[in-house]
Amino acid sequence: MVGGAERRAQPRERGALRVGVRGPHFRGRAGAGGGGAARRLRACGASALVLRPDGDVVSTGAGGVGVEAGAALTSPPVRDATRFSLEAAGLDLARTLSCGQAFRWSRRDGLFEGVVGRSLWRIRPRRFRMQVEVTGERVRPERVRRYLLGWGPLQPLEARLCGDPVLARVLHYTRGISILAQDPWEVLATFLVSQNNNVPKIARSVAHLCRALGEPVCNPPLAWTFPDPARVAEAPDALLRDALLGYRAPYLRWVARRVACGELDWKALRRLRTEDAQQVLLGLPGVGEKVADCVLLFGLGHRRVFPVDVWVHRAVEALYFGGKAASRRAVRAWALERFGDVSGLAQQHLYHYARTVLRPTLKEPGRAALASSTQGSRGAGT
Repeated sequence: MVGGAERRAQPRERGALRVGVRGPHFRGRAGAGGGGAARRLRACGASALVLRPDGDVVSTGAGGVGVEAGAALTSPPVRDATRFSLEAAGLDLARTLSCGQAFRWSRRDGLFEGVVGRSLWRIRPRRFRMQVEVTGERVRPERVRRYLLGWGPLQPLEARLCGDPVLARVLHYTRGISILAQDPWEVLATFLVSQNNNVPKIARSVAHLCRALGEPVCNPPLAWTFPDPARVAEAPDALLRDALLGYRAPYLRWVARRVACGELDWKALRRLRTEDAQQVLLGLPGVGEKVADCVLLFGLGHRRVFPVDVWVHRAVEALYFGGKAASRRAVRAWALERFGDVSGLAQQHLYHYARTVLRPTLKEPGRAALASSTQGSRGAGT
């Protein structure tokens, strides 16, 4: 993934991510708003937001209207941007970003674009390197590395997964998936929105919330940050309805109020035993086992987690249980015992395999023959 003019020989370490910086750097934060402390106080009170006809959202006493959903725009390169190249051995960006971990990335003509924190990231994979352009708040290459390779180099992790004979076959089709290191509040909010929902609608709802309640990444705005919990907590009902949240709207607001008022200590949740941290999350309105597991895995760095959705559920039944039915809770307990502290990564590989390879057969009523049909699977991933 060639991204720069640097030609100095560097020692190569298999599975590592290397960086090289080039180009102009962003010299400030354009369009960034302040008032975080005041916003946290307002979230415990009752102020509201109103969208003006010119597209600006202003804080008022009550009322409010919606705004047309908008996602990160795929637009030409920006002059005031940080540009650098990364060597990411073994990372498959397309597979990683299509595994249901994050909902703010888009792909167009081989370019991946997403908002992370207060920056708009554009990443174009090449053969052995990837070119990165960051607009908005300045970001060091190491920050991008930590985000993309949340669990570190992939080679030793995939070697462990291949110790499982089924996953060894699955990895022919899924190799290169990484766990992203995301903001826990954003993960919690987006997975609340994701419940009983489909990916396009989730993306539209999240984009709507960001454009209405987030802050512009740069001026003129190319994208918007994910809104602070205080902004969501004080959002008017009309705005949340226009975001197509349905029954999820009150849950999102209740959770946002608790986060904004400091009831959740993210650092403490990272340090807690996974089971204890899960119990804290399950105490939040609208949070069930799957949402709690996703927050633990994608936002808090816990590894012995195995979120079970319909795809993973069916894949485990087909590939491991000989097509026999099992409850989601039984599948989760079995997976944690089998995969241990790589359970989260195993889940992502099974999810991607189920959606891309097994999808046609998983929809059929009889799944018993599915396991045998994949026993001889060979070939390279696409």
